Amino acid sequence: MLIDTWYPVTHNMGLIDLPVEAAVSALIEWHASIGTFYTRRDISSSLGDAFEALPPLSAEMRRRVFIGTRSGWTTCFQSGIAGSDPFPAMSFLAKNCGVLAMRVCSTPPSATWPATIWEVYAPPELGGTPPLGYRRAIAAMNDGGRWIFEESGLPFPFEQTEHYSSLRKRDRFTREMLCDYLGNFGLTPFDDAFYEISEANPAVLLENRSRWERPTPEFTLEQVVLGLPWKR
Repeated sequence: MLIDTWYPVTHNMGLIDLPVEAAVSALIEWHASIGTFYTRRDISSSLGDAFEALPPLSAEMRRRVFIGTRSGWTTCFQSGIAGSDPFPAMSFLAKNCGVLAMRVCSTPPSATWPATIWEVYAPPELGGTPPLGYRRAIAAMNDGGRWIFEESGLPFPFEQTEHYSSLRKRDRFTREMLCDYLGNFGLTPFDDAFYEISEANPAVLLENRSRWERPTPEFTLEQVVLGLPWKR
């Protein structure tokens, strides 16, 4: 799967129950209100070209791409050396657009710090809790050498709650369970066929026009995979 070859960019993504244009417009309007402006480029060729538009990767995450899916939801990826940071945008847009949004994180087993995380954000009328709009959050991850398991919010009826008391914390919430949960929303984000890019439904790349006062180093995907950003 192409989606797997773009780790770590694709291991942490945002999902929102909006068409691409609605999600892009809402984010641009919000960020303009706080002084952040973007240049825009539409990509109608392929999923691979959408990912290729993100590098160079950095801690600054200057670029983000919104990609439509066959479910009607939109995915969002950013140009970060440690993947995307979907929480701020997904939390805000869920509340202000009145829809569900998610953070989905799933690293490969070989990752230095493996993690499986699922966060669902919603406006109050859909069960979200102000001010951040959390509806549900579950995480099983290696936190600096020790495994932790955390959950908050009311479980959905389809959850396999019997696993939450497994002896090993890493077994309490797995990638397989995450995929099963997402399937209840018609979402299969770890499958390339889930994404839909065409002339009629282009992906949208946004690039921040401004830079940090002290710009951070930038890397290719290959350099990030080799761990160069963290080597002294």
